[in-house]
This record gives sequence, structure tokens and C-alpha cells, in this order.
Amino acid sequence: MPFDGVTVAAVCRELNDELYQQRIDKVYQPEKNELVILIRGRRGNCRLLISAHPRWARMHTTETRKENPSRPPTFCMLLRKHLEGGKIKAVEQVGFDRIVHLRIEALNEFMEWQEKILVCEFMGKHSNIILMDPEKGIIIDAIKRYSHEVSTHREVLPGKLYIPPPSQGKLDPRSMSWKDFTERCWEDPDRVISRALFNACAGLSPFTARELCLQSALSPGLPAGECGELELSRLFQGCSELIQQVTDGEVEPSVRTAGSDVVEFAPYPLAPEKAGEEVQTFTSINQAVDWYFQAKMAGERLNSLKTNLMRDLRNLLQKAYRRAMFQEGDLVQAEGNEKYQQYGELLTAYAYQLQKGQPAAVLEDFYTGEPVEIKLEPHLTPIENAQRYFRRYEKAKATTRHARARLRNTREEIEYLESVMVAVEQVDTLAEAEEIIEELESQRVFKKKKKSRPSRQPETRSHPRSFTSSDGLEILVGRNNRQNDRLTLKEADRNDLWLHTRQIPGTHVVVRLPAQMTSIDEVPDQTLEEAAMLAAYFSKA
Repeated sequence: MPFDGVTVAAVCRELNDELYQQRIDKVYQPEKNELVILIRGRRGNCRLLISAHPRWARMHTTETRKENPSRPPTFCMLLRKHLEGGKIKAVEQVGFDRIVHLRIEALNEFMEWQEKILVCEFMGKHSNIILMDPEKGIIIDAIKRYSHEVSTHREVLPGKLYIPPPSQGKLDPRSMSWKDFTERCWEDPDRVISRALFNACAGLSPFTARELCLQSALSPGLPAGECGELELSRLFQGCSELIQQVTDGEVEPSVRTAGSDVVEFAPYPLAPEKAGEEVQTFTSINQAVDWYFQAKMAGERLNSLKTNLMRDLRNLLQKAYRRAMFQEGDLVQAEGNEKYQQYGELLTAYAYQLQKGQPAAVLEDFYTGEPVEIKLEPHLTPIENAQRYFRRYEKAKATTRHARARLRNTREEIEYLESVMVAVEQVDTLAEAEEIIEELESQRVFKKKKKSRPSRQPETRSHPRSFTSSDGLEILVGRNNRQNDRLTLKEADRNDLWLHTRQIPGTHVVVRLPAQMTSIDEVPDQTLEEAAMLAAYFSKA
């Protein structure tokens, strides 16, 4: 669900209750389009996050601590000058839209209390955060500046008059009449009712409009012209009740999830729509929005990280495959030079039959009896020619040895990279992905990135996947090569059962044997089969 007017209303209600007359301690700008305001609230310090991100624009309190740049951006420094030490007077939603005015009273350079407004516009790619002087109505500065070259409607530049985003001409659901509501819904009879509701009322996202239709026992895809007064009255009542609940702060925030993915959030109860979906409830809409976006953005970062990792690993593998192909050719050529030993032996054995000055000799092979033609250097004696071939053989033998070693190393590299790719495909969390990157850096596959400063976040180490067999035995499955080593060499007992796919990159699987089992022969067949299935599943097979 996008951060629509309904959610904005619920968030503003909570923020007003919690932050009214509370002091701003510090302003941070951890990312290009994001602010974090540290506020001394009634329940201790809290962090207010305001984002003008084109996809994740939002406003809510947060528990997440982000690393801040060593040099604060210009807009952050300006906000510190104007807002730090000030008190929050109000958190106001403008016209039930996605615009919030954060009214702050702070001391100016003449030590006089003066009101400033932090205008927060959550409009997708047009989102912005603007500091405004309400007395003069002018812009002090904005997190995104632009002129008429970008927008014909307004300029967002210091010293310019603040002009709100263009109105969409929708009805305010807090004060709309029944007559206006029905006229808007029936404006286009062919338009589906969920779209008609979205176009009629300010603050509703397509998702909220769809949910209201379902809660009013209406199909979202039903044409508006097929809805009579009875159907529209149910929709009008449902919309009015939702708006009243949000305005009064009577919300029941929830987040719908599907496995490790977050699907939707809302300030009202959601229900699972598909198999495998679950709904998590929260006591605070700020808490729900924070949890949803952190999970959503973590999922996006994880997918991006996995995509980049897989791309880099594929490139490395392609290079390794090509290198192995050339090395195999070099090895075949080097092994072909072993005939020089035979030439040297034949020349030594038949030296008494040969004369210096011969350009070539045809000699009988000791083992096959076949004639072997050998080119000779005419200025050398037969024995000197034999010694020359022995030297060439020794050189070829060294070349062969080195070629085999290079090919062996390349094949080991290919096997390692393939095993890492299998691990990346199965990564579920950012911590697991970071572990793999650290492993690749330690193996010098990737260059180690320098950090400007140590992270404040405590290091987290992922743990092996844990399963329980049908017979009640614990089965542990490694997530990456480092974890495979820890699991096999440090965590597993000497009596535990170890499994791995044969000649295929994959994870290590360990079956924990209880104390009463003294031999792996006592492991039940069903457990053995299930462990083998896990080894196959978490492999390249």
C-alpha cells in the first residue's frame, strides 16, 4: 500500500499526541532524500523519519539507526540552524492529502520565538521536504530544488513564494455530501467502481479504494453504472466510517506478509488473500509503517545485492571457463611433447648406425616395431642430437607439470565459484549475503571495500538452517562455504552423520546423533533419506 492520505491522517494523529510541545535535539540527513529528526518526547527520545524518496516517500517514527555522513549536507545544516532547540507545535495534514505541515517554533538569531513550517509532500517521484517561513510564505530551502525548467506549475527555490502542488479536484472525504459522492461515482458509468471511488475522494490510494469496495460487499471490478443507490450507500458509509476512525485515532494497524516478503500495510485490519499469507497486527500505525518499509527496503536491497552478486560471479565463471579451455589445450600440446623422450632413447640406442651430417633418421620403435622418423641437426653427432631431445623432453615435462597445476587451480576455482553461486541463490537475509561478500573478499575474489568509519550496528552472524526429521533427529544445513566449514569442522560432533552431493556444488548437511546412538548405522532410513533430499535441494543438482 502506498503512503496515502488515510495513512497520513493516522500517522499525524499519533504524532500530534506524542510530539506536541516536544523539543528537537538534532537533525540528521543519512541519505540524499531522507531526514531523521531526534526529538525528546514524552516517552524519551524518539526518531522521526521523513523521506522524499521517489518510491519510499513517508513519515513516521522509527527504531532504526542509520549511519550519517561525516559532513552533513547543506540542507541538513540549514535545518539544524533553524529547527534545533525548537518545539513542535503541530503535525497537520493538508486537505486529507499526502501533504503534512510540521509546525515548529524556534528561537531566531535575535533570540525571538519564530514559527517555521517543514512542508512534507509525499507525491511519489515529486516528493519533497521544504522549509518555509509562514509569515512571508516564502521558501527558505528544500531537499529538492527545481525551477520552471522542470515544473511549469511552480519553482522550489530559496526566496520563492511557496505554492502547494496542484489540486486534483477531489472531494474531501471528511466533509463530502451524499449528493457530491454519488455524482462523482456515476460521472463515468463504464469506469469500475474501485477506480471511480479513487477518482472521487482525496487521500485514497487504489489499494484503499479496492479494500473499501470489498468491505462494502462490492466487486472492485463492477462498472459504476451498475451500482445503484443501495450499493453506493454501503460504499459511502464504509468510507465515512473509515475516515472517522482514522480521524479519531481508532485504528487497528496491520501488515500482510507472504513468507519473508511484506505485501501490504494499512491502518485497519487486513485479511489474507492468498494461500501462505499471514497478517501481523500492531498497536501503532507508526510502528506498522516503520516495520513494513524496513522489511520492504531490506528485501529490495537483498534482491539487488543478490542480482549484483550473481552477475559478478557469472562474469568470473565465464572467465574461468575460458581460461580452463585454453589451459586444456596447452596441456594437450605439452603432453604431446613427451615423444621427445622416445626420440632421445632411439637415437642413443641406434647411434652406432648413424652418421653426423644426416638431416633425419628412420628408426624402429622398441615396442611396436613401427618405423619412427626423427629430424636431426646435421652439425651435431647422433649422441648430441639425442641429448638435445632429452633436454626438450625435460622442458616439456616441466611445462606439462605447470599446465596441470594451472588447470587444477582453475577447476578448483570453478568449483568454488559454482558453490558460492548455489549459496547466493539460497540467501534469505542481508546478513547471509554480507557473510558471502566477506568470504569472497577474504579469498581475494572481490576487492575489499574500505569503510569510511566502523558501523555502529552490532555484527550479526547467520546460523545454519535447522530441520527436524520424521524420527525427531536434528538436521543442520549450511548456508555458505564459511558456514559449511564451521558446521563440519567445529560444530558437528565426530559421531554425527555428514552428507554432501557427490561432484556437485552444494551445502554440507549434518544429522545430529543423540547420545544413545553410537554409530551412524543406527540412523533411521527415513531420516537418512530426508537428509539426502535436503543435500540435493540445497545444491546445484
